[in-house]
Amino acid sequence: MLTRKKLLLLPLLCLSLYGEQYNIDTLIEKAISSSPDLNVSRNSYQISQQRSSQADADYLPQVDLYGGAGVVGVKSDVASGDGKLISGKITASQLIYDFGKTGGNMDIYSEESNASHALFQQNLLDKVYAVKHDYYDLSRKALLIKVYEENAKLTEQQLERAKRYFDAGIKTKIDVSDANVRLIQAKIELENSKYDLRLAYVTLSKTIGNMDDSLVDHVYFQDIKVAEGLYDMLPKEQMSGKELVAFAFAHRYDLKSYEHKIKSAQGKVRKESGDYFPGIYVAGDYQYNSVDQALQLYVPEQQWNANINVKWNLFGGLRTQAKTEEAKLTLLQQHASYDDAKLKIVEETSNAFIKLLKTDSNVELSEELVAAAKEKFGQAQQRYEHGLSDYIELQEARLGYINATADLVVNFYEYYISLAALDRAIGR
Repeated sequence: MLTRKKLLLLPLLCLSLYGEQYNIDTLIEKAISSSPDLNVSRNSYQISQQRSSQADADYLPQVDLYGGAGVVGVKSDVASGDGKLISGKITASQLIYDFGKTGGNMDIYSEESNASHALFQQNLLDKVYAVKHDYYDLSRKALLIKVYEENAKLTEQQLERAKRYFDAGIKTKIDVSDANVRLIQAKIELENSKYDLRLAYVTLSKTIGNMDDSLVDHVYFQDIKVAEGLYDMLPKEQMSGKELVAFAFAHRYDLKSYEHKIKSAQGKVRKESGDYFPGIYVAGDYQYNSVDQALQLYVPEQQWNANINVKWNLFGGLRTQAKTEEAKLTLLQQHASYDDAKLKIVEETSNAFIKLLKTDSNVELSEELVAAAKEKFGQAQQRYEHGLSDYIELQEARLGYINATADLVVNFYEYYISLAALDRAIGR
């Protein structure tokens, strides 16, 4: 039985034989690098990083430089006059302590940036799943074409056989007419499957985004022969349901995003409640003035000051109380959202695991059904040739064999889609 790792390596080993073809790994790489929706998510994270840097700047010294030139006039009981003035001034201030306001604000933007990064990582996993889903759906439609080609071939053979029997006087005209009708139906089904394949190419191209070349005839499909050990090719899930849920709690990035949002909301509470208390700052400035000699007595050449300032909003119209209560309610809301997200992850993981088990069983039974239907079809052909059954029985046996084969193909790739959905559900 092939492991999942070995199965994923098969396209890589065969890729050189097919020239410029894309396997599932190269398609995922292209989607990650060129998909517009991922670029939007990536840019959102980068924007959040810059906002976090802006918030961090509030704890660093603030330095400003001023300069100017003009005229100055003086008039007093002692003297009066005017002259040119050139001045330069540098000021600096540093926050000492503000009871969590600035620190809380820094935590808000830092944790929002972390939450944005977690969402970006989750979007990456979602994109990987989308590419896998569309790739396996494309592979399924490509293989179904082979099934419907076989159906058209078998139906055409039956038409030729019916014609021979009719010409020999063994069978009636109705057998020829029925075979002709079913051949047309088989051709319609075959043509529809080809159009479905073209649509699947369009869907995959859109999921990847910004493809320079068409994917048509450039996607690698694993060489699979229907009803020849397909079930044994399936990679099996090794973890139990409980283990999968525990894994999801530890690795789902959207859950990590909620954890960072809770920390951001906690920072918001500290920031808003900090307005009840004063802010303490150290500030100073130095100024140099150059004026005409007649005004030097009134305008000092150099001056400086250094001080400790306290800023305290004693009453703000109950604004601080309202903002603090709002922040606390937001924190409760984030906790509730986190709990709700965990419940959704349990549901999503459980559903994905159950569906995987279901499709596993379907592939196994479908493979058995194909073998039985193929045997029945062979027996029906022999019975018809020896005049032991009518044409309707033969057609029903053929149709049963084709439908069973198509169902096996559908279920086989549905298993891989289900496995990809489980990987996404647990953050693997």
